[in-house]
Amino acid sequence: MNTRIAVSVEDLSQENSVVADHFGRCSKFLVYEVNDQKKVVKEEIHSNPLQGGHGGACQLPTYVKEFNSQVIIAGGMGRKAVMQFNQFGIQVITAPGLGIIDALYGYLNSELSGYEECAGQQGDCRH
Repeated sequence: MNTRIAVSVEDLSQENSVVADHFGRCSKFLVYEVNDQKKVVKEEIHSNPLQGGHGGACQLPTYVKEFNSQVIIAGGMGRKAVMQFNQFGIQVITAPGLGIIDALYGYLNSELSGYEECAGQQGDCRH
């Protein structure tokens, strides 16, 4: 069975683009569909309709759920968003500062697991 992994990203114009520092402020989500042999069989790009602000960031887990992803990888994430993803059965992985491909294969090779909540008011990041 294939696994769908969403990755929050800021800028795709650079060859070594990195995971967005905070998923709620990312510009896009890359969604990778990966088969049992850890090979990417499909790639999608989805724009963040709430890009740049925190006001609607807690709506994003519902949006990401529409991608049918089992995993979300972001640089950081607040407590409310983590709780929403958990309610949807979507695993949260934080990978601050990692390149997109490094984060994807770090997860697939069991080198990344779990998350660290952002510290701030009510669990939201204030970068």
